[in-house]
Amino acid sequence: MTKTKRKKERRPLTHDGDRYPWIAMGVVLIGTFMVILDTTIVNVALPQIGVALDSESGIEWVVTAYLLAVGIAQPPTGWLADRYGRKRLFIASLAAFALGSLFAALSPNLETLVIARVVQGLGGGALAPVGMAMVYELFPTDRRGTALGVWGVAAMVAPAFGPVVGGYLVTNVSWHWLFLINVPIGVIAIVAAVRLLRETGYREERPFDGVGLGLISVGLVTLLLTFSNASDWGWTSGLTIGLIATGGLFLLGFILWERRQEHPLINLSMFRVPIFTLTLGVIGATVIVQFGMLVFLPLQLQTIREFTALEVGTMLVPMAIAAAITFPLGGRLTDRIGPRIPVVTGSILLAASAFILAQLEVDSPTYIIEIALICQGFGFGLSMMPNSVTGLNALPNRFVAQATSVRQLHVRVMASFGVAVLATLLAVMLGDMSATGTDVAGSVVAQDAYNTVFMVMAGSAVLAAIQGIFLPGKERNRELQSDRAAEYATAVEAM
Repeated sequence: MTKTKRKKERRPLTHDGDRYPWIAMGVVLIGTFMVILDTTIVNVALPQIGVALDSESGIEWVVTAYLLAVGIAQPPTGWLADRYGRKRLFIASLAAFALGSLFAALSPNLETLVIARVVQGLGGGALAPVGMAMVYELFPTDRRGTALGVWGVAAMVAPAFGPVVGGYLVTNVSWHWLFLINVPIGVIAIVAAVRLLRETGYREERPFDGVGLGLISVGLVTLLLTFSNASDWGWTSGLTIGLIATGGLFLLGFILWERRQEHPLINLSMFRVPIFTLTLGVIGATVIVQFGMLVFLPLQLQTIREFTALEVGTMLVPMAIAAAITFPLGGRLTDRIGPRIPVVTGSILLAASAFILAQLEVDSPTYIIEIALICQGFGFGLSMMPNSVTGLNALPNRFVAQATSVRQLHVRVMASFGVAVLATLLAVMLGDMSATGTDVAGSVVAQDAYNTVFMVMAGSAVLAAIQGIFLPGKERNRELQSDRAAEYATAVEAM
């Protein structure tokens, strides 16, 4: 039997008068904002990058390579964080992302840029889950919802500001600055992390499951690549079906392998905790709505109303502000009354937002769209973090790093799957028609197609609300908080 060396938790939770948790939160927020901003800042500039590199064919790999690298980086994040510590992994992730950004900015051709994006993705993929684990562990159990709500502001605001920043830089400066802007921010974050962060959280020296990593990496990459191309290949094509079957078989192999391992890469026993699994279901339905909104509303505005990328980005800002307000509020409410009420309320707001957008006509005033977007921001802010903190509270402390990795992976896969399905639906509704603002008949048909997509998104939000009804109420939530606090107190006493 392989021996496993467990280390006790580093440093007890800080007292209310200690400013360190908020200082550490600030450092984590800088890195999180930088990485998540990059997920949308590049998208609006792909045509200009293709022209500049004389490689308009295959330019989509600038985005695809990054997303696939993120999918590969996240499964081992829990093991790395437990083995080497949260602080070390956080700094290493920042360094990889900053170096990848520098190489991307200096890339002379598409091939070099794609390789640089892979480096970025490996760093960025690990940073989000370890950052979330750090924030969760920094605060007492009755303040973790509030803390993750504040952390979530960066996760929400960054994607909304990405198109604005990207549109401005590529229009007024250069596409190189889409990546170069990350370098000084990354350096500042690394210096701050080295000087200010402490090594905290659960530690365990267990063997590395290389076979498990190989199985889940191949499975995830295959599925993510298939989902991103399924609308073009066709869901019933031999290639799509074959790749989905291949990815599914590798993931099935991963599950079977992990169940037999004494030290699995991802401990699947966490999925036997009903509350944790339920929160993943709610998150999955919510993510389809959010990412669907971020993808298809800009497409609609640009094709039917002929908005520029910068104008679209500007329209998304109120949604980001609304979410920034309600992310901490949703977390705070969860600390006090449990996740059920904020999640159900937020999901209803998401459904209302999508329903409003599903009623649009070609000449509907833009203020109606803004109302829907603000409603979307409020709803997403209320519903997202209560699920996350409750799912983590339902698990023993030793699972925190693995659980945050699983959560990030789940978000990535559900976003990819949801957007792929919605894109296929849109393509079927449009047929061979290309709708633009100069084609009145085509614009009407396109508007109806987008309305159908938004109606499906409203249904996904309703599904999230129904699942949210079964989340813990006030009393059960207090029990979960007490369990985690008692577990931590026991670990501290044993130090």
